[in-house]
Amino acid sequence: MKSLFHFLSLTIVALVAGCATVGDRPSGKSDSAATCEVCRYRNDLACVCVKVTPETPRTEFQGSTYYFCSEECRTAFLKKPAKYAR
Repeated sequence: MKSLFHFLSLTIVALVAGCATVGDRPSGKSDSAATCEVCRYRNDLACVCVKVTPETPRTEFQGSTYYFCSEECRTAFLKKPAKYAR
């Protein structure tokens, strides 16, 4: 049981760590990615990683840009940004 928990923990870390934020990518790359903070907060690992395009929902909060997997997540963030912001 202990090894199963350890394996699952490492898997989750690998999934989250594999999603680089826009600032982590070299400039000029077109395959930028970000983390949807609403999905991260809700532990919805299916859509935590967001491919950043000109159409990607986003907002500014306290000097940082936040990207979202959907308009619904953007709306949830705007209602309570301090809840989701890191």
